[in-house]
Amino acid sequence: MGGFLLAHRPRTLAALAASLALTAALVAKPSIRSERPPLQEPRWERLGVNAHVPSAEDFDAMERAGVRWARVDFTWDTVEPERGRFEWPCFDAVVEQAELHHVRLLAILGYTPPWASAWSSVHDPPRDIQEWKDFVRTIVGRYRGRVRHWTLWNEPNSRAYFTGSKSQFIHGVLIPGARAAKEADPDCRIVGPDLAHLHGADWDGWMDAILSEGGCYLDVISHHCYRDDPGAVYRELEGRKFPWEPTSVRSLLERRGQEGKPFWLTEVGWRSTSIGPARQAGNIVSFLKGLERRPWIDRVFLFELKDSPCLPGYGLLNVDGAPKPAFLALRGFLLREGEAGQR
Repeated sequence: MGGFLLAHRPRTLAALAASLALTAALVAKPSIRSERPPLQEPRWERLGVNAHVPSAEDFDAMERAGVRWARVDFTWDTVEPERGRFEWPCFDAVVEQAELHHVRLLAILGYTPPWASAWSSVHDPPRDIQEWKDFVRTIVGRYRGRVRHWTLWNEPNSRAYFTGSKSQFIHGVLIPGARAAKEADPDCRIVGPDLAHLHGADWDGWMDAILSEGGCYLDVISHHCYRDDPGAVYRELEGRKFPWEPTSVRSLLERRGQEGKPFWLTEVGWRSTSIGPARQAGNIVSFLKGLERRPWIDRVFLFELKDSPCLPGYGLLNVDGAPKPAFLALRGFLLREGEAGQR
C-alpha cells in the first residue's frame, strides 16, 4: 500500500458517527428483515467492497450497484472498549442492514483495546491470549448463522497495524483465534492472513511462515495488492517472473500446497485523486474483466465504497455519497454480468 499505510486505518470517526445514528433508529423498533422482498436484479457473486462500519445509506449504495459482499470492521477496540462492556447496538445494526440489503459480510477482528494490549497501542499483540479467545468466541457466537466469514487482524506484516512478530501473530492471534471461532460456530469460515503486498514488509516471508505453521486453520487464503494498473496487480498475483524477481502469490500458494483453497483478494483499488475519476473507473472495469479469465481468484473486494476524509480518492462514492464514474461503471458491469449469468 506504500505511502498510505499509516492513514489506512479500517474505521473512521465519520463512519462510526453514521453507524451510531443508524443504531438509534434501528434499536428503537423491531426487526424488519422479513418486510423487504428479495432482490430482483441479478448480481455478480465474486465482488465485494470495503465498507468499514457502513450506514444504511452505504448499504443502499451497495444494493444499487449490485454488490454482493462487504468487508467490515468489527474490531476488538471498538466492540469491547472496556473489559466486559460491549458496544453491540452499532454492530447489530450493521448485521441487520446487511440482511435487509442481501449483502454478505466479511468481518475483520483484531486491534487490541488498551485494557488488553501487551503494551499500549491498539496494534500491539494481546497481552493475554485467553482474553483474545474470549472476545473472538463471544462475537462469533453472537452472530452465528448471520455472519459466517471472519478475518483475524488486518495486514499483520505492516508495523502500522501489528507491532508483534510473525510468531506472535501465528501463535498468539491466528491459531487461538481460529480455534475460538470454530468453537463458537463450527460452520464459520476463517479468512486470512490479509497481508499487505509490500516487499519492504516481507509479505512473502510472512505468507510462507503463516501457511507453513498455521495454514490448516485458514479456510480461505486472502491478500491485499495495490499497483498502478490492473495488469501489474495480476502480475504480482500470478505473473511469470524472472528468476531474480520475487515470487508471485500463486506460486507461493502452490509451493505450500494451498492452491486448492479459495483465494480472496480482499483489498485492491485506485485513487481518483491520483489518476483521475475516468481512469479509476476504467481500471476497475478492466480488472474485473481480467477476473473472468482467472477462476482461481474466487472473490475480490474493492477498496473502498466511499471516500473517507483521512484517505480520499479510493471510494466509488464521494464523501457525501455522490457517485463517481467508477460507481456507475461498476454498476453497469455487474448488471451485465448478472444478466449473462441468468441466460
